[in-house]
Amino acid sequence: MFRNATVRNIFCTLFAIGIIVFGRARRAKRVALTSNVITAIYFHNPNRRLFARCIQWLINNGYTFITLNDVIEILYHGKAIPTGAVWLSLDDGYKEWVHEVMPLIRRRNIPVTLFIPPGVVENGGRFPWLHGGLSDNLEQSRRHAHGERDAVSISELKTMADHPGITIGGHTLNHTVTVNLLEDQTRLELAEAKRILESWTGAIVESFAYPMGAYSGHEKSALKAFGYKVGATTADAFITREADPYLLPRFSVADNISFPEAICNMVGVWRPTITPLKNLFRRNNSSTRLTATAVRHSGEAVTSQHN
Repeated sequence: MFRNATVRNIFCTLFAIGIIVFGRARRAKRVALTSNVITAIYFHNPNRRLFARCIQWLINNGYTFITLNDVIEILYHGKAIPTGAVWLSLDDGYKEWVHEVMPLIRRRNIPVTLFIPPGVVENGGRFPWLHGGLSDNLEQSRRHAHGERDAVSISELKTMADHPGITIGGHTLNHTVTVNLLEDQTRLELAEAKRILESWTGAIVESFAYPMGAYSGHEKSALKAFGYKVGATTADAFITREADPYLLPRFSVADNISFPEAICNMVGVWRPTITPLKNLFRRNNSSTRLTATAVRHSGEAVTSQHN
């Protein structure tokens, strides 16, 4: 497992360097800085070094950090989009945020939206998706074996929310994917998440991120009804003035990747470039398996005839 992860990172690093060297990342950055768009970037659980390098790269390259309120003002009230506008967010509420990202956010006064599932935070703080199998991270594996928290505590979240650059958003109550929920279940997840987060922070919750980036469209009426003004997806695109406020795209920067790959993610060229290659690999893999199966069956048929 660890060897596969290392091979993956080596390949992706070299591939990302090629994208940068041949100018595709530079051209995408130019669009972000000159085309009256918002670059929305989200993280899950970045390590301190990667997060710091991403922030410094954005600063060095002329991006302007904007708040959630700026996004709302731009989409609803026609506020001007600053040059190189970038809206940062982090999903899920990992306990590592306290030491890995919050010190830099406070020191550099970077505005960030934190999307939190409060049911997970208040009920043991364990993320279900980290307990279905072995983690690639030895420290996480050790913690899970001892029943330790994955998520921040309520008091830690309150401390984070007190910082003027931080806004808190909903992520359903229990990080529940809403696609297949009944209407009343969706409304419960959205309403309770908002109510609990507002009771903890004393601030109005106006933003929401779809868990796993999945949505069916039925969520929009409930989001409106409960006072959410923004819904964030994982679609790979810039935010324009014409964007649906409840289906805002965001570029993902994965955990523990190389910095060149992170750059390609932040400017939006990574997934459009790598996905066709993945699909080609899957098709070739599938064809190879089918060929091997056909050869095996053919051999079985010959053996049967001889018998």
